[in-house]
Order: sequence, then C-alpha cells, then structure tokens
Amino acid sequence: MVERNADVEEFLNSLPEQQSSIFRYMRDEYEALAERGERFDEAKNDEYVETLASKKFDVSPLEAGNIYATVESRINAFEALRSS
Repeated sequence: MVERNADVEEFLNSLPEQQSSIFRYMRDEYEALAERGERFDEAKNDEYVETLASKKFDVSPLEAGNIYATVESRINAFEALRSS
C-alpha cells in the first residue's frame, strides 16, 4: 500500500468529483501494475489503464487520459506552490 500525502489528497477532494475519482482510480491501477511487476511500457500501460477508466466512468479512453494528465499537472503545480 502506497502512503498518500494528506495535502495532495485534500487537494484532490477540492476538485470536481469526476476528476478526482478518475484520477484516483487510474493512479491505483498504475500502482497495481507496478506492484505486480509488470514491465514498464508507458504506451501499453496508458492504453490499458485508460480503457479500464473509460469503462468504469463511461468516458472515452482519451478523456480519461486527459483528465489524469490534467489533474497530475495541477498536483505538480500545487506542490510547487507549497514548496516555494
């Protein structure tokens, strides 16, 4: 189990529910792949996780990937502001 940063989790709670839910789901799936020792293939893993999120949240794989990338970028900006 990966230990979560409480401030980041609080930030995720402030986002629209769909964004935070999709991000958390995809983050967990990426971590599960890593824990199973899957060989890292970014394109293959992205496609796999985006497809899973697409089915679970009834969005396109592209939309799921865009939401993940956008939220990840916002987290990075949030953390950069906190550390400055």
